[in-house]
Amino acid sequence: MPELYDLIDFSQDFKMLDNEFKTLFPESESEERRVDKLVEVKLKNGDNKWILLHIEIQSYEDKDFAKRMYHYYSRIFDKYDEEIEAIAVFTYQANRHKYGRYESKFINTKITYEYQTYDLAQQNIRELEQSKNPFSFIVRTLIKAFDYKESDKNNFNFKKDLSRLLFSSGYNKKEIEKLFRFINFVFEIKNKNLRSVFYKEVKEMALKTKTDYGLTDYEMAEIDEAVDEKAKEIAVKMKDEGLNIELIIKLTGLQKEEIEKL
Repeated sequence: MPELYDLIDFSQDFKMLDNEFKTLFPESESEERRVDKLVEVKLKNGDNKWILLHIEIQSYEDKDFAKRMYHYYSRIFDKYDEEIEAIAVFTYQANRHKYGRYESKFINTKITYEYQTYDLAQQNIRELEQSKNPFSFIVRTLIKAFDYKESDKNNFNFKKDLSRLLFSSGYNKKEIEKLFRFINFVFEIKNKNLRSVFYKEVKEMALKTKTDYGLTDYEMAEIDEAVDEKAKEIAVKMKDEGLNIELIIKLTGLQKEEIEKL
């Protein structure tokens, strides 16, 4: 949203309007295939402006999508007398069902509502690679993940490739830290042993490039502890179902001694 970017005073804190949004749209909490954020920012001229960011993950036909975007605008305007700048971000590959306009007409009465859209599938990879904006790395990552078959092994290899690109990107320490957390969260390696190998190899990458990869030993231990607890819960259920110990080891990443003690 470059036009809006030029108007915002980034020296002023922004305000998340999650409570206001949930009050107006309680039904949005039950949806699993979209994310909505309402934010108030301060403009350079001193005005406040509300921004609606809508991320659409679903790829099936939704003929009411544009109407839903209009309802967002109309309810906010009716309740708070605030106009919004809205953008819908489409994160899936298919080029269909990505609406940017809502129209309603009866005889001589007509409503037209247009909002900005950003379609990941339409972005140019080469332009993204040349961009200095860290967000371009996220967009490139998501595009690379189109038709991606998720597994621990695939996540391991994909995250290694992404980490290698990240450390050679030229981004500053803070940007690299945030982007690393992003790919580490999105492409989870559930197997404890494989995850440990990933952390070790990433640490070696970071040392070679003299880069702080943004995940301390303490944080890694916290993550492993949480994963261990979950793995143990699953292992107990598997033992109750009568699965053999070799299969439980393979699926949970736990050691034989750990499983026998459960």
